[in-house]
Amino acid sequence: MSGFSGHTNEDSTTTITNDGWWPDMSVSEFQESYRMPKEYAEKVMVDGLVLAMAWANKQLAAWRAELAEFNYADLVAVPSSELGTDSLLVIYYRRAVFSHAKAYLLTQYPTINRRESANNEARESEETEKKFMEYAQQAIADFTGVGRVTVELI
Repeated sequence: MSGFSGHTNEDSTTTITNDGWWPDMSVSEFQESYRMPKEYAEKVMVDGLVLAMAWANKQLAAWRAELAEFNYADLVAVPSSELGTDSLLVIYYRRAVFSHAKAYLLTQYPTINRRESANNEARESEETEKKFMEYAQQAIADFTGVGRVTVELI
C-alpha cells in the first residue's frame, strides 16, 4: 500500500483466462504497457479487459471461422511472423484488447478519483478515448490484413 492513498503500488499477478483458443491476458502487462493509473482497482481493470477480450473475439469470429478447416489448437499455432517471443497475430490481438480496454476504462476515470488535483483533461478527454478505440480498430485491421483507410461522416 502506498502512504495515505490506500492504493497499492504492487502490480497485479492476475491473468485473465480467455476461451482457450484466444490468448489469456495479463493485468500487470496491461498496467505496464498501457500506463494505467494506479487509482484503478484491480477488479475494475479485470472487468475492462474481459469486456475488451469479448469485443475482440467477436470482431475476429469470422476470421477464426475461416481457419476451422485447419484445426489449429489456438492462435499461437496459426502460422505468423514472429517479433521477439510472440507471433505477430498475438501482438495485434493484445494491442486490440489493451487499446479497447484502456478506452473503456478512461471513460470511468472521473468516477474513480474526483479530487480537483487529480483532474487530468488528457486522461479523461473524449478525444483520448476515441484515439484508443481507433488503435483497437487498427489492430483488428492489421490482424485481418484489411486496410486502415476509413471514411467518417462529417
